[in-house]
Amino acid sequence: MENQEAKAFQLLNLIELHEECQEFLAPVDYKRLGIPMYPIIIKNPMDIGTIKKRLKSHHYTNIHDFIADIQLVWDNCKKYNEVTTEIHQQAVFLEKQTRRHCSKLRLPLPHTNKNTGNDDGIFEDLKNATFEEKWRMTEAVRKLNQGTLEKIVKVVKEKCPESVETMETDKIKIKLDSITRETFNLLQEIIEEYTSENLPQKRPKNE
Repeated sequence: MENQEAKAFQLLNLIELHEECQEFLAPVDYKRLGIPMYPIIIKNPMDIGTIKKRLKSHHYTNIHDFIADIQLVWDNCKKYNEVTTEIHQQAVFLEKQTRRHCSKLRLPLPHTNKNTGNDDGIFEDLKNATFEEKWRMTEAVRKLNQGTLEKIVKVVKEKCPESVETMETDKIKIKLDSITRETFNLLQEIIEEYTSENLPQKRPKNE
């Protein structure tokens, strides 16, 4: 890593020269921004400022981990923000510039997480999902506790507010047919996390 440290600093400097990078220089202040679901959706937050601090403190033992952290910044942004938002498009642009700079500096190219977004700005419409997918989601939601249900509602309200309908009885209805595939996948992650944490513990056979 010592031989490539100068190139790593050069890469960060080139990325920071882009005006679009300003939003990614510090950790996301989700409390100030009023987006409490951010740490639930984004498990490993990362930003350019943190990467620079890590680089200066010789945190990285190889160049691949350094490049992976940069890619994580763009992947997190694309995962949390819909493709139609400006911040998502900025991440897409910076991701492409990162690859271009890496190529010029002869650094390893980052591995893009294909599940975080779509460069064409098109998500698969959930109307094309199978009946079985929707049924499994509905059945799983019935078994969730109140706290997890609130997480589900918050995600849908943030990502697809038009898909939430408040009934006269103050109950909330989520219209699965109108949410994006990305949001559907996020709901699945929350449900799977709840399920794994609440699996019954197996008793030892000798009891």
